[in-house]
Amino acid sequence: MKYPVKAFIVYLIAMVILAVINETVNIELNTLHLSLCGLFMYGTTIAVHHFTVQASYERPQRFPTYFMAITGLKMLVYIIALGVYVYIFKDSSTPVIITFLTLYVVYTALEVTSALSFLKQKD
Repeated sequence: MKYPVKAFIVYLIAMVILAVINETVNIELNTLHLSLCGLFMYGTTIAVHHFTVQASYERPQRFPTYFMAITGLKMLVYIIALGVYVYIFKDSSTPVIITFLTLYVVYTALEVTSALSFLKQKD
């Protein structure tokens, strides 16, 4: 299965979990912000994966360097985006931060496993 499909399945599962939590737990969640957070994570991981695969085609021996550099830039963009969000929406930022960090871990694990399987496939 291709990476964008796997990432989209993760996004859909996250949105189903969000809907279930929103219906069962008696707290006020800003579901629009949480779903946009998931969509942002989905889009950036697809872009990062694309650039990582392109880098491995151009210079396979430099793949680890490209992967680390692209991942570092991704983390910087995430920190800036999360900081801007917290600055703008102070009162509703805690659920978004928790969602963001959870999705970050899940998407990073998916990205690393996909990159490893891609490299094994190339050899």
